Amino acid sequence: MGQILDYIDKNNEGNFHCYNTRKFSLDDNANDLFSQEGFDRDEISYDTKGQKYAESDTSNVAYVEIPARLINDVHSDKIKYFLDGSRHTFKVDDIVIGKNIYPIIAGQTVVGCCHRENRDSFKRIKVKTEIIIALPKKFYSNWGKRKDYARKYAEDLSEDLQNKNRYAKEHNIKISRIEFYEVDGKDIDPKDKNRFINSGIAQIQNAMTDEEQLMVEELCKEKKLSDSAFLIKDGSIQYNPSYSNFEQAVWNNMRTNYKHVIGVSKSFDPTLLSSIRGNENIARTIADLKPYHRTKAFRYRSEQSNDQYFAVWYIRIRNSDFRQTQFSDVVKCELLMHDSSQPFETGTIDWLSANIVREAYPVCYGKDSRWANHLYPVFLTESFCKTQYIDKNIFLGLF
Repeated sequence: MGQILDYIDKNNEGNFHCYNTRKFSLDDNANDLFSQEGFDRDEISYDTKGQKYAESDTSNVAYVEIPARLINDVHSDKIKYFLDGSRHTFKVDDIVIGKNIYPIIAGQTVVGCCHRENRDSFKRIKVKTEIIIALPKKFYSNWGKRKDYARKYAEDLSEDLQNKNRYAKEHNIKISRIEFYEVDGKDIDPKDKNRFINSGIAQIQNAMTDEEQLMVEELCKEKKLSDSAFLIKDGSIQYNPSYSNFEQAVWNNMRTNYKHVIGVSKSFDPTLLSSIRGNENIARTIADLKPYHRTKAFRYRSEQSNDQYFAVWYIRIRNSDFRQTQFSDVVKCELLMHDSSQPFETGTIDWLSANIVREAYPVCYGKDSRWANHLYPVFLTESFCKTQYIDKNIFLGLF
């Protein structure tokens, strides 16, 4: 086995044993319930009782045409920043603890932010990469010092790795953190054969989304976000505090940074939301959207997001008669409502929607199977993040 697994095998409190089993990517596994696409979908329950619009114009109409003058006004670009998080996860070994065998999960995470001041400039401004190892909680049982233990263990493991691996030393490769995943409890389905793998992946996913929020906080502290400089975050901003490694008070404070952040999702489940227009499901409304039209902005309470309210609406971003499905060129947009009783001005929703339509061009056709739902600068940011990964074979060779 490689340096990392050799260190884990020899440095554990219970004399646990690593098996040096086959290493493989979990992102290619159909049973990976925590794939990136999955996190772009609605996985929350909404309070539809007393549901109201989240925009000032409360006209009960099916569609809103985005004014052409706003779409064509290239001098009114309000979106300057683009943020994306990405991860690769691997099962790198099995470890025996007591009578059970648990997987060791390793992951690379990348969170990157790019900036575009005008249509002729596009550059990266922030990137954070981490290598994370997820071990079963039973690996360590002294809960009073778990965080200190995990931090010191990662530091010692990194030092040992660089002392024994010249490539790791030359490229300053370190283990960023050790996370411990649940192996029992109400959230672990004993009938799920992949329960431990998915529990480990969840910890790595949590770490990545926490880094996304930290990067937004940095942008706010640097006063980069404003009414004339919004940020698009790729995917939903309806974070679940239960899926965070932050303490509750820290997580709550993070949400104050999202005044100028729009969540834009390429993938979503249109059947989960009820339409405010009678008993009709909103899926039909979304499917019938015409090019450059949007739905009304709906006001939703997310129980899993600590009962926060969001403005949610859908836009058809392309003018095309051909599409794979009726949702191929539709994106879901979200804004956090800091005051649930105060709707956004309809004009604000319109000019944000117009800005989002403009971000669909030029087109990344052929570069990604989801090209029709891509906003081009988001695609560039996502592509940049993926270039920051350590080569898969080199990464697995460390273990």
